[in-house]
Amino acid sequence: MDSDIQLISDGDGLAVIGEPAAVERFLADEGLPGKKLELSRLRGFLSSGGALAQAGSEVAAHSGRWVKLTPESADLVKKYGLMNSKTPGVSHAMVGQPGSIKKWLQIDRGPGTLASNPALLTGAAGIMTQLAMQQAMDEITDYLATIDEKLDDVLRAQEDAVHADLIGVGLDIDEAMTLREHGGRVNEVTWSKVQGSSSTIARTQAYAVSQLEAITEKMERKARISELAEATKGVEAKAQGWLAVLARTFQLQDAIAVLEIDRVLEVAPDDVDGHR
Repeated sequence: MDSDIQLISDGDGLAVIGEPAAVERFLADEGLPGKKLELSRLRGFLSSGGALAQAGSEVAAHSGRWVKLTPESADLVKKYGLMNSKTPGVSHAMVGQPGSIKKWLQIDRGPGTLASNPALLTGAAGIMTQLAMQQAMDEITDYLATIDEKLDDVLRAQEDAVHADLIGVGLDIDEAMTLREHGGRVNEVTWSKVQGSSSTIARTQAYAVSQLEAITEKMERKARISELAEATKGVEAKAQGWLAVLARTFQLQDAIAVLEIDRVLEVAPDDVDGHR
C-alpha cells in the first residue's frame, strides 16, 4: 500500500493520508495547500486489541495532511466520489498510485485501511474536527489583529466583573494550548485548570450579545438621517469593542473543544464520535 492514499471528508475538511511522498504529490497535482494531520494522536486506539493496534500503528506511521473545505476542495470531494462510512457524517475512499487512475474507489483491504476500522476512522475524524476549530481560531486572531486596541484593554474597560474573569480564563486556556502544542497531549493537571471555564465564557458571550442588541435598538429609534449619523459616531467604537469581546469568546470555546477532544482521545476513545 506504499503508493495508496486514503481520502476522508467530515464536511468541514479533507484529510489525505498515506506515504508522505504520495500525499504531497497528490496535493501538488490538485493545487491544494495542507496542514499537518497529527496521526500520532490516535495512540488512544492503539491498545484496543491486537488487530486494531496493528492497524493503528500502520496509520500512525503514515503522513497526513488536512485541507479546509473551500469551494475548490469541495469540488474535489465531488470529483472523486467519496462514499459514506459507518462513522456519522464521514465519507472515505482509497485510490491507487496518484495519476494512474481517474476514479476513487471504496476499497476495504488490509489493517491499514481506515474504513475497515471504524474506531480509527472516528479518531481521525476527531483530529480533523480539532484542525477545523483551530483554523477558525486563527481567523479570529486575524480579525482581532485589525482592531487597534488590545483585547485585554477592551475587557478591562468594562465595569462588569465577568469581563475580568474572561481575561483570567483566557490566560489559562492559552497556556493549556501552548502545553498541548509542545507536549503533544493534554494531561489531567492541564485539563483540570480549564474544564470549568465554559460557564464564564458563556456568561461573557451572552452579555456581549445583549450590549450589541442594545446598541442596535438605540440606532433603530433614530428617525432622521441626521440623528442616525450623529448617533453612529458615538457607538461605532463601542460596537467594535463588544464585537471583539464576542470574537474572543468564540475563540476560547473552540480552544476548550480542541482540548476536550484530546482528553477523550486519551482516556475514553470509544466516546470520541459523540464529542466530535
